[in-house]
Amino acid sequence: MNIISAQKIGFLKFDGPIKATIGYLILCNNYFSFPLPQTLLTMSWKKSLPFFIWQSIKYFKSPSQFIQNWSYYSRWVDSFKQGRNSVSDELPWLNYPAIEFLRQINLSKYKVFEYGGGGSTLFFCKSAAHVSTVEDHEGWFQTLSETINQKGYTKWEGHFRKPEIYTGKKIRSKENPDDFMSGGKGRENYTFENYVKVIEGYQPEYFDIILVDGRARPSCIKLAIPHLKQGGYLIIDNTERNYYLTYFKKFLAKQFIQELRTTAPVNYTPDFTQTTILRKL
Repeated sequence: MNIISAQKIGFLKFDGPIKATIGYLILCNNYFSFPLPQTLLTMSWKKSLPFFIWQSIKYFKSPSQFIQNWSYYSRWVDSFKQGRNSVSDELPWLNYPAIEFLRQINLSKYKVFEYGGGGSTLFFCKSAAHVSTVEDHEGWFQTLSETINQKGYTKWEGHFRKPEIYTGKKIRSKENPDDFMSGGKGRENYTFENYVKVIEGYQPEYFDIILVDGRARPSCIKLAIPHLKQGGYLIIDNTERNYYLTYFKKFLAKQFIQELRTTAPVNYTPDFTQTTILRKL
C-alpha cells in the first residue's frame, strides 16, 4: 500500500473546508482502496474541488508537484465557463505544464507537424513559421479549415485522411506501430495507414516540433522520429496510456532527453492527463 501522509503533500498549508477535504481523501486513498464510488463520478462532481483534490492525491509524486497542480485550480475552474474551449482560446488541449513549456519557446522559426488538430493548430499558427496538420474526421477538418481562414492564418497546411476498413487477415494490436491501428472505441476495424504516412511527404528531419495527439499514436510516433530535427521536440499527449510508448522505451532512452512527463490538470477537462515532451539528441 502506498501511504500518502498529510505532511508529504503540504496538508498544513491549507485551512478550513479544504483541509478537511484533503484529510478525508487521504484517508480514502490510504485505507479504502483508492477508487471513488461510481455514483460520485458525475460530471458535476468531477468539476468540483473535492474531485480536483482527489486527483492531486491520486497522482502524487512529490510535494512540489502537488503544490504546482494546486496552483492551476482557479484556471481549471474558469475553463469550464460557457463558450470556452481550446479553439476559442487558441490553446493546445494539453495539460498546464506542457502549455507553459511551449510558451517558453520562440516559435518564430519553427516548423510544426500535428497528428490531430484543434486549439493547438491555432496556437502554433499565431507564431510558428509553418504548421502542418493531419485530421481523420472530415467534419472537424472542415470546421478547423474555416476557422483558420476566418482568422487569416496563412502558414497552415491541412491534410484530411479518412481511415479505411481493414481487410487484412493479420490479427492486429493497437500497441504495434506497424499495424496502424487505433484503440479508440468504434475504430478497431479501421486502418490509419494513410493518415499516419502523411508525414512521409516531407523531408527527413524537417520539423522542429511534432505533436502526437490523434489516432494510432504508436504508429505516428514511429514515423515522426525520422522527420524530427536534432534538438526538436516530440510531444505525445495522454501517455497515461502506457502502450503509446511501450514499443519505443529503449530507443527513446538513447535518442531523446525527457523534458517533461507529468500528470496534471487540463483546461476544459475534469480528469488530469499526462503529457510527455522529448527532445531529440
